[in-house]
Amino acid sequence: MTSAIAITTHEARRLWQDFQRRLEWANRDLDATDRADIRAEAATHIRDAMEAQTEGDEVTRLTAAMESYGTLPPAPPAWRQPLAVILHYGSILVLGVCGVFVLILLHMAVMEIFYPQAVGLWQHSQGDWSLSYEAQEGAEEILGSWFIPSILLFCAFVSALLYALWRFAVAPAGPVSRWMKD
Repeated sequence: MTSAIAITTHEARRLWQDFQRRLEWANRDLDATDRADIRAEAATHIRDAMEAQTEGDEVTRLTAAMESYGTLPPAPPAWRQPLAVILHYGSILVLGVCGVFVLILLHMAVMEIFYPQAVGLWQHSQGDWSLSYEAQEGAEEILGSWFIPSILLFCAFVSALLYALWRFAVAPAGPVSRWMKD
C-alpha cells in the first residue's frame, strides 16, 4: 500500500505542501529515518481519512483529514532563512571591518605613549578634524593627555557592541544561526 496522495487542485496542493512543511518543522530534531517514517505515516493517515469522507470537494476533505491528524506548530516564514544568511554574513563583514579600526585605534593609543607630541586628534583652522600619527601644521590637538583614556573607552564600547553583534548573528548558539538551520 503506497502512501502517495493524489491531489488535483492547486489549492489542495498548497494546503498539502503547507502541512508537509509544518510536519517537517515539528520533527526537525529527529533523524532522517524517523522523519521519513512520520511523513509516510502522516500521508497514509491523510489519504485514508480523505477516502473515508464522501462529502465535499478535495480541499474540504483534505482540510478535515489534516485536522483529524492533529495540530502542528506553524513553520517559520519562508523569508526567515534567507534573511538569516544575509544577517550572518553581513555581520561577519561588519565585525572584520570594525575590528580592524579598533585595532588601529588601539595602536594609536600605544603610539601616543612613545610620541605624545605627534599622535592625536587634531582640529584644523577650517573646522576639519583628523586623527593622525603626525603633528598637523596649523592644527590644534584636542584631547591632549585624555587621548589614551578616550581611545580606550571608545574601543571598549565598540568592542562590546561587536561582541553583542557576534552573539546575535554569528555565534553558533545565537538566534541567527538557529534561523539558518531551520
